[in-house]
Amino acid sequence: MRITRRHLLATAGLASAAAVGGALATGTVYRVWWNQPADATARLLSPDEIAFLDALADAMFPPDTGLPLRGRDANVARTVDLVLTGMHPSQSKLVRLSLHALDQYALPSQHTAFRNLDPAAAGEVLRAWLSHDLAEVRGLTASLYIFVAMAWSIHPDVAPTLAGQFKCGYGA
Repeated sequence: MRITRRHLLATAGLASAAAVGGALATGTVYRVWWNQPADATARLLSPDEIAFLDALADAMFPPDTGLPLRGRDANVARTVDLVLTGMHPSQSKLVRLSLHALDQYALPSQHTAFRNLDPAAAGEVLRAWLSHDLAEVRGLTASLYIFVAMAWSIHPDVAPTLAGQFKCGYGA
């Protein structure tokens, strides 16, 4: 095949469009995921990150299940925010980025962000993530699951319920 001037112009146009699209996408990622301002009640977490953590906590510890405290009522986001302030800034930014990534990961299947799902639907999505085909999705979900579960379990209304399972003075 002979390359003509028309082929070169089309290729240059596609390359320019891709560069502009990439710049716009990079700007969006920086603005939406990476550089969100902290919520007034949090040191690092933005309102979207707090809403995601609340939804994740409610999916893990839903209301009306006989648990001592619903996930969001344990103020898990506040505990996570305090832990993130003690981390190296690059680590806390990566955790925050992963919160946004999982929140948006629900869009294709649920047509909304994870933080907007009711606890029952969020629980189904969470179970799907924990058994996902991609190890990265399973690993990220399991890591955040442990993070949120630890924050929930140290709440003063929850710890005494779990104290009987631990003989080291936990919850006393």
